[in-house]
Amino acid sequence: MAARPDAGAATAELVIAMPLLLFLVMAVIQAGVWMHATHVAQAAATRAATTAAAFQSSAGAGQGAGSNTLAAIGSGVLKQPSVSVSRTATEVRVEIHGKATTVVPGMGWGVTAVVVRPVERWTGGNQ
Repeated sequence: MAARPDAGAATAELVIAMPLLLFLVMAVIQAGVWMHATHVAQAAATRAATTAAAFQSSAGAGQGAGSNTLAAIGSGVLKQPSVSVSRTATEVRVEIHGKATTVVPGMGWGVTAVVVRPVERWTGGNQ
């Protein structure tokens, strides 16, 4: 019988546990990056909707405001963003789609933000 039957057990445990621990830490970081990208997309969608819904504004103005906002605050965390703005007589709808930056290979999470806002219009109220 060997004098130390558990020799090397710690090494075997580390070989199994460390990759799992590192994957867990990286998955948490990936989730944080995804949440940040979602907030960036929501901020850009809100800015685009506010601009497009303004009195005598247009969908094109909202599109420009959303794209400018993404360029200013989202270029590092939100990849391949697309801004879609539609304006009717009563409401504006903005959709932003993209992908969060990948920290863990194979974990490419999509990001979507949608904002719907009523259009500002003159109602001819009493003066």
